[in-house]
Amino acid sequence: MKKPIAAFALAAAFAANAGDVPSLADYPTTNIVLSAGSYTAASPGVNFVLSGAISGDVSISAADGCCVTLGEGLSMSGTLSIDGDAAVWADGGAISADGASAVSATGEIVLCGDGTATYSGGAAKTGVLSAGSVVVASGFHDVNMTFTEKKNGYGVYVGSSYLQRGGKLSIASSCTEYKDIGVTGPKKSVFSLEGGVLSIDMKGPKSCGVNMDKDSCTTSISGGQLLLSMSGAAAKGVKSDGPFVMTGGVLDATVSGDVLIEAYEGEDDAGDTLYYTCSVSSSSIVKAGTYLVQDSSKPYAVKCGSVDISGGTVRISASGVAGRGIGADGDLSVSGGYVDINVSGGVSGYLVAFEDDNCVTSCLDRVAACCIKQGSADGLASFTGGTVYLSATGASGKCISVDGTLAIGTDGSSVSPSDSSFSPDIQCTTSGAKTYVAAQKLKYYLNLGTVSSTADDPSSSVTTVSSSHVVSGSGDNVDYSNPKCVKAETGVEMHSGRLRLHSECDGGEGFESKGDMLISGGILEGVCCDDVINAGGDLSITGGWLYCGSTGNDAIDSNGAISISGGTVLAFTATNPETGIDLDDAGKFKLTGGIILSCGSATNMAVGPKSSSTTQKYYLATSASASTYAGKYLKIAGTSTYVKVPSMESPSGSISLLVSAPGCSASAPTATSSPSGTSAGFHGVYTK
Repeated sequence: MKKPIAAFALAAAFAANAGDVPSLADYPTTNIVLSAGSYTAASPGVNFVLSGAISGDVSISAADGCCVTLGEGLSMSGTLSIDGDAAVWADGGAISADGASAVSATGEIVLCGDGTATYSGGAAKTGVLSAGSVVVASGFHDVNMTFTEKKNGYGVYVGSSYLQRGGKLSIASSCTEYKDIGVTGPKKSVFSLEGGVLSIDMKGPKSCGVNMDKDSCTTSISGGQLLLSMSGAAAKGVKSDGPFVMTGGVLDATVSGDVLIEAYEGEDDAGDTLYYTCSVSSSSIVKAGTYLVQDSSKPYAVKCGSVDISGGTVRISASGVAGRGIGADGDLSVSGGYVDINVSGGVSGYLVAFEDDNCVTSCLDRVAACCIKQGSADGLASFTGGTVYLSATGASGKCISVDGTLAIGTDGSSVSPSDSSFSPDIQCTTSGAKTYVAAQKLKYYLNLGTVSSTADDPSSSVTTVSSSHVVSGSGDNVDYSNPKCVKAETGVEMHSGRLRLHSECDGGEGFESKGDMLISGGILEGVCCDDVINAGGDLSITGGWLYCGSTGNDAIDSNGAISISGGTVLAFTATNPETGIDLDDAGKFKLTGGIILSCGSATNMAVGPKSSSTTQKYYLATSASASTYAGKYLKIAGTSTYVKVPSMESPSGSISLLVSAPGCSASAPTATSSPSGTSAGFHGVYTK
């Protein structure tokens, strides 16, 4: 007789044999268990059928593995413990335990069956516990836990790996006070969802749906569905210091918990716990007083060491204050699949942050809601494929926020506006307002008192100042956090694909780099309240199709140099006094190629490419008649190219105008309502 467990129960063997699903035929010997006690499998292939009302613990010893059937009508109050490997067959039974766990095994556990099984616990810390692997193969398994101890509670705890190829596992906790975790494991454990449905509903603060919180742990989804509902403060849907890899399947997450504000905790010289406080006083702050020195923990749907999405479907809704969709401490990559994330929580207000024993600084808890966050200055966020829809509706919300370098598209790829599909295809929308906050330059506004400490736990009286009580003003007296579609701290490159941007409120920026920015290809279309493109360093455009419209600022702005050598660049603004393309020093504007239209309501502010390296001619008007050009097609002199000037808010006034194309002269363009030629399919650009 074969040993049935060897064929499928070990995670590695099961993964290698996708078609192997446990069957009761593998266990021809049936033992009926009607009462609590200890039982031994005398030979391989034993099926222990638990039946009726069993009060107490059931212990089974099975050196060669066994099957335990939770029979229809089983009502067991106690712990099921197995010494060895086991297939736990769902057939309508229920186990409720007040001990350490509902079901545990020293080896692998395979959850299977053709019916249902319910596992629940009151004081129990774990629903299903395995010293080895947990494999979900078939059946419906429902783990419902109510944790009563102030410790971590686990729905499923694995010693080495969690593998799901089928069936449905539902894990829920009704706790709202304690941290609870759906699936977790120790260092070097692995989580792999390849099929079936895993549904997790957690409510406690700092709770986690899937917690592989070690740098060597891998979390992967290649099939099936991971359904997450996280409502506790600072809850995480998937959390790991290691990599998150998604190649297929569905991740559907709802995060409704807020940021968790906590008193900063330290120790005195004797090792006793202290909670630091400080006094805050300023005429600029409406409510002065003594505040706890605070720290914060943010809610995330996915928070891992690195993120790699190449396939599958991701749907995330984060509605809590400072709610985040996907976060990576290191590199983040989206190369395929479908990603749809909406975040709606605003900033959490003004906090006081503790730095060390001698220094207390003020800062905003600038953890505004964010769809996708890459959090390392040394990391790379790359979007080379897939369809990505992102929306941030909360105050100061961000769609994509990158602390390192951002790369969009693949260098060398070609794209045309007439293409039927784009890779990547990214759409970002923000509708939240700008938030004014106290600047981090202490000398301008705050007088902080000395730090004091108390041994009393202040968690029940943590105080924050709402956003209505922070500094407002301008210049050095104020700092602020803008809503932004896409931002990167180190640098930005765009090579291919399509990026569509839209913002509705003051300060809403489109595509921002605190460092240099290179656009060599792709399609960028943005209508934003603030700058559509903003480069903190140099801006270089060598190709691509750019349509940039601002309703409240310059369309394209660079704090360094601007170099345009190719592509189509359409930039306009209706706000006075602003213009389409702006930089501080016209001598750093170099033009050697490309089709250019820049226009705005500002007069005498049009920036021309004054660099001595400029080789392509252009036409520049610093105060042109709006009625002559607004809403018209302009035939660029000396070329067969037409560009369309959008209708301006004040067509009877004056506008600034800059146009250029390869082969053009410096003469004024000819305005017409009916261009002749072939549309390039991009916002009114025509060529013969």
